[in-house]
Amino acid sequence: MLHSRRNLFKIGGGVFGAIVSGRKSYAVEVSLREEKQSREELAKMARIFEYGVASGDPKSDRVILWTRVSSDADDSVPVRWQVALDIGFAQIVSEGMSAADRERDFTIKVDALLPFAGTVYYYRFFAEDCWSIVGRTRTTPLTKQNVRLAVVSCSSIWSGYFNSYEAIARRNDLDAVVHLGDYIYDVPDPDELRNMPANVQNTLNPDSLEAVRQRYRYYRKDPQLRRAHQQHPWVIVWDNHDIENRAGKDASIRAFHEWTPIRSPDPADINKIYRRLSFGPMLDLIMLDTRHIGRNSVSGETGQASILGDEQFGWLKAQLNDSRSAQWRVIGNQILMAPCKVFGKSIDEKNWDGYPKDRERLLRYLAEGDLTNTLVVTGDSHLSYASNLEVDGRSVAVEFLPSSVTRGNLDEQVTGIFTKIAKGGFETAIKAFNSHIRYFESTRHGYGIVDLKSNGATLEYWYVPHQEQSLEEEMGRAMFVATGAQKITEEKAQATQSGKFAPPAPLEPRFFTSPGELGGTGGSYFNDEERLGPSSQVKSIQIRSGERVDAIEIGYADGQSWYHGGTGGQERELILEDQEYFRKVLLCLGKKKGTTSVHFIRFTTNLGRVLEGGVKTGTSLEFSAPEGRHIVGFRGRKGSELDKLGPIFAPDF
Repeated sequence: MLHSRRNLFKIGGGVFGAIVSGRKSYAVEVSLREEKQSREELAKMARIFEYGVASGDPKSDRVILWTRVSSDADDSVPVRWQVALDIGFAQIVSEGMSAADRERDFTIKVDALLPFAGTVYYYRFFAEDCWSIVGRTRTTPLTKQNVRLAVVSCSSIWSGYFNSYEAIARRNDLDAVVHLGDYIYDVPDPDELRNMPANVQNTLNPDSLEAVRQRYRYYRKDPQLRRAHQQHPWVIVWDNHDIENRAGKDASIRAFHEWTPIRSPDPADINKIYRRLSFGPMLDLIMLDTRHIGRNSVSGETGQASILGDEQFGWLKAQLNDSRSAQWRVIGNQILMAPCKVFGKSIDEKNWDGYPKDRERLLRYLAEGDLTNTLVVTGDSHLSYASNLEVDGRSVAVEFLPSSVTRGNLDEQVTGIFTKIAKGGFETAIKAFNSHIRYFESTRHGYGIVDLKSNGATLEYWYVPHQEQSLEEEMGRAMFVATGAQKITEEKAQATQSGKFAPPAPLEPRFFTSPGELGGTGGSYFNDEERLGPSSQVKSIQIRSGERVDAIEIGYADGQSWYHGGTGGQERELILEDQEYFRKVLLCLGKKKGTTSVHFIRFTTNLGRVLEGGVKTGTSLEFSAPEGRHIVGFRGRKGSELDKLGPIFAPDF
């Protein structure tokens, strides 16, 4: 480990803390910050602006601002927007009116003109007598200064938690987040059914425009993804899982433009997403489309199958030539460009290995045109690569490919003791047969940081646990590319910072808040928030327990009841009186046959009544609702018993 960060961070308005298990007992109270909004205000915001805000494709004088208005209107909803230099909106610099209409699924995108380059701004929307949360964005600079990008790809919501997005949201010195594709997924990987929703609709392959829109709605309800969008501008391209499904590419491409803060480079042709963004004299960011337009066409220049198509390739050469005034060129590219072969055979010919003539003519153009300081940032592979890109034995660029946010890699495909054996053999083979690959890692997940300075570029691989909620991240490796070198020149041991710190946008005030979960990794995932509504009111909780907590059942005033766990143990029930709420839940963990689960649980109401079951152990955690909130549901993991549990809080009635 070269560099690590571990701290407390806020999830959905609460504090999530690490729990240390062992012989000692730890009783930690986890409470949420006090919400200033009334229940009615929170419920209205949760209904109207439930998908948060986002910004993207920044320029020196403008940024795309995005939100979605959830409305019952027949046609359109007027929306007011504001941009300010301060969080309190005392210094408004741009504002206007627009409309969210049914034709675009009530999404709205505003290309907001802004007065200052290289400046942090705060923005918000107003519709149906309600303000959205405040977002933070940044225009690109006009002067030569350090530029920092976060790089992500392959974010399957079913494969794990979006802890990488949480880590990115906490960073205050990023100029933009670059997402290189597979922002959403068509279907779950059968090996990675970690966070499966109760709503079956959100696990099916979308087969219509409405179903694709629903997939985006499902994704954008994830609080960690919303926070990353709230805090930074994004630059996004699609990959295969974004646009290849049963609904067809036309529907998927339309929904992509509706639901992402992209500035369409050609509004008359939404198939085109390749574009260039300038970050001043330091950087030109050139985003490609290697998955859709031009792919598998026959090049008139080479006579071979092309990954870009001649039109896009001609555009790319023109952009590279025009970018000579920028110190760095970064090419955003969906799939692995570097050759990667074992015993002479490519590991995947869907990558640039399947289109060698396109790769050769691009790298030769860089070499013959004396285009220095070119980086290629890549997604898709679910693995980590750092490669020198060579032509005629000469390195002319460097490729940086961080791992996936969540989608599976080697450790999801091979389990147990075989993971280390497979990892060691696979990585050894890759390095042995591909001397241009300077770094390769096959089992971890996370994101990357590209830090560009006058003397060189630092490429950082940050690894983040994804199978459970976690505070941890560590920098596994950092590669340095000296200015003018066109190759990796050294490995750096320290993480970089730009010094361009800006106050974050205020934490999203949420109707439902979840401070975290405690327990093991077994069982299937559940999250009651998928089914909760603002009027959901708890009337009873039942526990089934013996040596462990086998199950809980929560009953609601409308007659619904949700059951989590198995069928063993003895029943205990507490029925609430009027104006009585469950305020606290104490959990104790234990192990049996190497498996961690909840062994004891105790609920306490605001009237001091208690419901408990199971056997106490030495490791405990108490979740305590803040004043004016109560337990309204749960999230966690369940099998024949409760493997993991955490409360969901809502405002009192």
